[in-house]
Amino acid sequence: MNNEHIQNFSNLLKNPIGFDVKIKVGEKPIIKVFKAHSNILSAKSDYFKAALSSRWARRENGFIIFDKPNISPPVFEILINYIYKGTFSDDDEVSLFYIFIAADEIGLSKISHQVERRLKNKVLRYLRQIQESISKWDFSNYRCDLETINGLTKALCKNSTLTSLYLSHNGLGSINVYITSSFIQSGLKLLANALCRNSTLTSLNLYHNELGSEGGKELADAFCKNSTLTFLNIQENELGSEGGKELADALCKNSALTSLNIQENKLGSEGGKALAYSLCKISTLKNLNLSYNNLGSEGGKALVDALSKNSTLKNLNLRHNNLGSNGEKTLANALCKNFTLTSLDLSWNEFVPEEGKALADALCKNSTLTSLKLRNNYLELEEGKALADALCKNFTLTYLDLYDNQLGPEGGKALADALCKNSTSTSLNLGCNEFGSEGGKVLADALCKNSMLKDLNLSCNQFRPEGGKALEDALCKNSTLTSLNLGGNNLGLRGGKALVNALCKNSTLNSLDLSENEFGSKGGKALAGVLCKNSTLTSLNLLDALCKNSSLTSLNLYDNYLGSEEGKVLANALCKNPTLTCLNLGWNEFRSEGGKALADALCKNTTLTSLDLSHNILGTEGGKALANALCKNSTLTFLDLNWNHFGSEVGKAFANALCKNSTLTSLNLSENRFGSEGKNALKNALYKDSTLKDLKF
Repeated sequence: MNNEHIQNFSNLLKNPIGFDVKIKVGEKPIIKVFKAHSNILSAKSDYFKAALSSRWARRENGFIIFDKPNISPPVFEILINYIYKGTFSDDDEVSLFYIFIAADEIGLSKISHQVERRLKNKVLRYLRQIQESISKWDFSNYRCDLETINGLTKALCKNSTLTSLYLSHNGLGSINVYITSSFIQSGLKLLANALCRNSTLTSLNLYHNELGSEGGKELADAFCKNSTLTFLNIQENELGSEGGKELADALCKNSALTSLNIQENKLGSEGGKALAYSLCKISTLKNLNLSYNNLGSEGGKALVDALSKNSTLKNLNLRHNNLGSNGEKTLANALCKNFTLTSLDLSWNEFVPEEGKALADALCKNSTLTSLKLRNNYLELEEGKALADALCKNFTLTYLDLYDNQLGPEGGKALADALCKNSTSTSLNLGCNEFGSEGGKVLADALCKNSMLKDLNLSCNQFRPEGGKALEDALCKNSTLTSLNLGGNNLGLRGGKALVNALCKNSTLNSLDLSENEFGSKGGKALAGVLCKNSTLTSLNLLDALCKNSSLTSLNLYDNYLGSEEGKVLANALCKNPTLTCLNLGWNEFRSEGGKALADALCKNTTLTSLDLSHNILGTEGGKALANALCKNSTLTFLDLNWNHFGSEVGKAFANALCKNSTLTSLNLSENRFGSEGKNALKNALYKDSTLKDLKF
C-alpha cells in the first residue's frame, strides 16, 4: 500500500464518507460508536472479513451493526487508527496489555508483535530504573528475544544488588545477538561475559535452556572467573560428555560454588569420570545432583572413589544412572571411608541383587548418613534381610526408602523385627514390596513396640482385610506415628471398619492415606462417623465427618466412584463444615444429581477455596447449576470441571457467571464440547473478568 492510499484512508477516518459499519465499543456507562468501512476492515483483518460477511453481520437501516463490549473505546481507537493509517502510537494512559489482547483477537498480528516488543522494553527499562534496590530477577518461561537478552546482560554488568537470577526455559542456547552487522554473538556468550563482570550474584538457574556442549563450554569459562556464585542449576541442557568435562575442569578452579544441579545432561561415563576427578580436588561443594545422566558402572565407580577422598560433600543424588553391576559394592566401600555424606539417593540403578549385602554391611559401619534412598532396585529377599539387620545396628539413619524392591512377606518380617529394635529411624518408605497380609500382620505388631517412627509408607502391599484388622490393634497402641500411607491395599469394607475403630482411639495420627482400598459407600460412611470422634486427623484420603470435624482442611477423595448419592451426602456436609478449604472429588461419577447438590452447597459454604470436580459426568443440568453457584459464591479461587459433558449452553452460563464472580482466579473447563458459541462466549467473558488469571476451555 503506498503513502497516497494511506493518506486517503486517514481522511476517511476523520470524515467517514460512505461508511457502512457502526461499531459499538465498550459497556455502559462508557460506550462509543465508531463509523467505518467494511471493505477497509475486511482487507486489513480476517477477523472482520468473517464477522462482517453476510452470514454473520447484523443490519439495521442499511448499516452493519457490530458490537464489541469487551474492548474499551480508548483501546479500539488505537486499533482503528492503525487499520486506517498503518501506524501505531500507544497512549501512556492505555494499558499495552489490553492493546495486545484486543489486537490478537481481531487478527492484527503486526500490531500484536509491536506491542509485545514494547512490553519487553518497558520491563527492561523498569529493571534498569530499580536495579539499585532489587535482589532477585525471575525471567523463567519468558522466552527472551534478542533485545531482551542484550538488555538483560547489560543490566547484569551494572547491577550492584542482584543475588538471584532465574532464566529457566528461555532457549538461551538458540539465541544469537547481532553485535554489529557482521558480528554475531550467542545470547549465552553475552550472559557468560556478564557473569565474569558481576560481583553480587550468588544463585543462577538455567534449567532447560538448550545450551548443548558449546554452551557448557561458555558457561564453564565464566565459571572459572566468577567468585561469588554459590548455587547453579543447569538441569536438562544436553551438555553431553564434552560439556561435562569442561564444567568439571572449571570446578577445580572455582572456589565459591556449594550447590550444583547437573541432572539430565547426557554426561555418560566420560563426563562422570571427569566430574569425579574434580570432586577429589574441590573443597567447597556440598550438594551435587547427577541424576539421569547414564553414568554407567564406570562413571559410578569413579564417582564413589572420589567420595573416599572428598571431605565436604553432604548430599549426593545418583538416581537413574544405570550404575548396575558392582556399582553398589563400590558405593559400599566408599561409605565405609566417607565421613561427611549425610544424604544419598541411589534409586533406579538396576543393582545386581546380591550387592545389597555389601551396602547393608557399610550401613553397620557408617556413622554420618541420615538419609538413604534405594527405591526401585529389585533388591529382593536376601538383600532386604541384610538391610533389616543393618537397621538394628545403625545409629544415625533417620530415613530409608525401599519402595518397590520386591522384598516379599519374609522381607517384611525381617524389617518388622528391625523396627522393634531400631531407635533412630523416624521415616520409612516400604511401599510396593508385596508383603501381603502376613507381612502386614508382623509390621502391625512392630508398630505396637516401636516408639520412634513418625512417617510410614505401606502403600500397595496387598494387606487385604486381614492386614487391615492387624493394623487396627497397632494404631490403638502406637503413640508416635503421625503419618501413615495405606493406599492401594485392598483393605475392603472389613479392613475399613477395623481402621474406623482404631481411629476412635488413636490420638496422634494427623495424616492418613486410604485411597484405592475398595471400601465402597458403606466403608466411606463408617469412616465419616469416626472423624466425629477423632480430633487430631488433618488429612484423610477417603471420607470424613465434614459436618462435625473441626480440624480437617484438605480432603482428597479422587477416583473412589462414590456415585450421586454420596455426592449429595458430601454436599450436605459442605453446607455445615467450617474448616475445609481444599476438596478433590475428581472421577466419582456424581452425574447431574450430585452436581446440583454440590452447586447448592457452594452457594452456602464460606470456607472452600479449591474444588476439583473433573471427570464426573455432571452434564448440562449439573453444569448450569454450578455456573449459577459461581454467581453467589465469594470464596472459591480454583475450580476444575474438565471432562463433564457440558455442551454449548453451559459454556454460555459460565461466561455469564464469570462476569459476576469476583474471586475465582483459576477455572478449568477443558474437554466439555462447548462448540464455537460456548467458546466465544467464554472468550468474551475473559476480557471482562478482572480477577481470572487462568481459564482453560
